[in-house]
Amino acid sequence: MYRKIWHKPLHCRKIKQWRHMPFFSKIIYYQQPFIDHLVNTWLEPLPFPTILKVLITFILAIFILLPVLYPAVIFIWSYAEVQYIIENHYDIAFPDKLNVLGYLHRLYAFRIANEKYNLFLVLYLERWRIVGTAIASTIDYIRLALCLVFSTQ
Repeated sequence: MYRKIWHKPLHCRKIKQWRHMPFFSKIIYYQQPFIDHLVNTWLEPLPFPTILKVLITFILAIFILLPVLYPAVIFIWSYAEVQYIIENHYDIAFPDKLNVLGYLHRLYAFRIANEKYNLFLVLYLERWRIVGTAIASTIDYIRLALCLVFSTQ
């Protein structure tokens, strides 16, 4: 019996396996190259800077989470459409916990009225951007020093 299955063409065996494979196993199968690339990115040799590693990690995390993010965005979008239709045609108000359109309106209408606070916020965020860059550069210099020390022996 096993001999018969083994001598089938490879694609027939894979199709049969693929049909019985659970949905999450299929997702993991397609996400493996992204995870391998993520691991290889962090194991890159020295000239590859840490800032680029963080950026590539962020982009790869989006691709890895795409099977979760895409249905969630579609669900929220369709819920917002249904909410819009119900509010405009039937004059039914949604409670605050279920009001997606209200949250979006507050998000896009948000303005900081106090100019001094706005300037403080911009400077505070700029400070943390500089601190993050300094930490990444320090890590790169430490990696360089360790590489030079251990390569000369």
